[in-house]
Amino acid sequence: MLDSELRKEQVLGAGEQIKRLLPANDEHSSNLIKRGLVLYRQGNVYNIKTTSDSISAKVQDVTSVQVRLNFEFFNLSSCSCPSNSICKHIIATFLYIYANVDRLATFIDHWKEDKDQQNILTQLKRASSLLKSGKDYDENSLSSWIAFFDDEYEQWRDKADSLSHNQLVQSLYLHYYPSIKLKAPASPEMKQFFNIQAAVTTFIKMAELLNKTKPDDYMLQHIFSPYLLQLVDEVRAAIKEMKRYALPFALDPLLEDSIGRFRDLLFCSEYYEFERLSLYRTLWLELLRRDKWIAKEREELAADQENYKLFPAEYDLARMHMDFLQSKDDHLFKNLAAASVFAFPYTFDWIEDLIHKKNIQRLSKWFSFSVQIIPQYINAPASFEEKRGTIHYFMGLVKRYVEQTKNEQFYEDACQAALPYSFSEYHDFLLHKQKYRKWIEVQALLGFSIVEIDPFYLREAEKAEPKAVLPLYHHAVEEEIKYKTRQNYKTAVKYLKKLKTIYRKLKKEEVFENYLMRISEEHRRLRAFQEELRKGKLIHA
Repeated sequence: MLDSELRKEQVLGAGEQIKRLLPANDEHSSNLIKRGLVLYRQGNVYNIKTTSDSISAKVQDVTSVQVRLNFEFFNLSSCSCPSNSICKHIIATFLYIYANVDRLATFIDHWKEDKDQQNILTQLKRASSLLKSGKDYDENSLSSWIAFFDDEYEQWRDKADSLSHNQLVQSLYLHYYPSIKLKAPASPEMKQFFNIQAAVTTFIKMAELLNKTKPDDYMLQHIFSPYLLQLVDEVRAAIKEMKRYALPFALDPLLEDSIGRFRDLLFCSEYYEFERLSLYRTLWLELLRRDKWIAKEREELAADQENYKLFPAEYDLARMHMDFLQSKDDHLFKNLAAASVFAFPYTFDWIEDLIHKKNIQRLSKWFSFSVQIIPQYINAPASFEEKRGTIHYFMGLVKRYVEQTKNEQFYEDACQAALPYSFSEYHDFLLHKQKYRKWIEVQALLGFSIVEIDPFYLREAEKAEPKAVLPLYHHAVEEEIKYKTRQNYKTAVKYLKKLKTIYRKLKKEEVFENYLMRISEEHRRLRAFQEELRKGKLIHA
């Protein structure tokens, strides 16, 4: 089935990726390969289907699961089981395919090579450590750390020379980054700061690599983004861990020397602007928030006219961040109002910081300003998905603010300002508060027909506010008649009967009779409609 050379090359290439993704010296990876091998040997892989670049199959485990292998990017292979990463079913399918192009023992031996080499290297390192004095870097010198990172990078680059551009980014995270973290100092607070610097360095190296390879949007979003976001998360986790300890004064020189290093995040790449700025601002918010260092950063930014021309957005937002750190909110609001409409999402880090510190006075000003600029943002030329994601995140921040202030009216005001992108949040809020009249008005405002509204909530609204639902049914009747088919006339009559019931509850039967007489007379030439009215016993012959 898989006898073409092209297919064999693809399978062997996938085997190389597995070797890197699931190293044999990792216990979890080793167990995963073993479990996949058991499934394969039990004959549980079946129903194989091939395309030019992927293979799908079913694997019988406790239940049957569907697997799809991606040869070019094996970590994007998928399985219908609950696992969200490479699982034993994916491995079993790969082993089945591999056995069709080469001896399975060849793959297993090749996969184990790194483990054997690692054992040898470990022994060599233990022996060499007896002879070696000193360390790879000076613990008290950031420049020494950076030199060490660069030296390790060159060594990694030599070994990774045969990898494709796409695989290099993966290898940076999976191999280079763990290798430098292993050399972290022993003291807890110094170790965490070293790990922060290692993550920032890896982030910058990735971004610089992307400058050379010019990836398309799919690669940026689906292949590389998870690694960069994971580095951002690891920086935040290390900062949180650092704050468990009283930071020694010896760390101050390292922090001050980091000002320039962290600024490199702003100007290292044309890609991932939001992520670079977010990481830069997190580092300043949590580690460098001192007036003398802020003053130093302002001076350096003001002097850097070259990067101002190349990265104007990053430059402006970095200067705004210094304003935020010094609580110069009114000045910041003026700059934000004059900035691009896309500046709105960049305010979220600042708002989150104020929420975390429970600074209600500043928060009130920030949320009032944010609601004012929302209309600019929602009218900007961006996709619905992007705007919806941004507003959803913002409404989550508003909810946290309201939990602190109990100002529920502000939540409703924010929902109204962000419509239609806040519809889901506003919908849930109004129902929770049983504001059915307002809920119906929002449905009508956004053009939802009566068939698109959840019937359960429509019934609840009718019970609580029967008068409020009348416009929905009136509009529905007119819409059905407009289409002029027998089925539409039947549906219109159904809605008319519903209207009759509601008017009777309101003790306004006369109003309904007048409305029915008018609509019947208006459409007297529609014989089919007149027949349905008679069948429904709404009018008489």
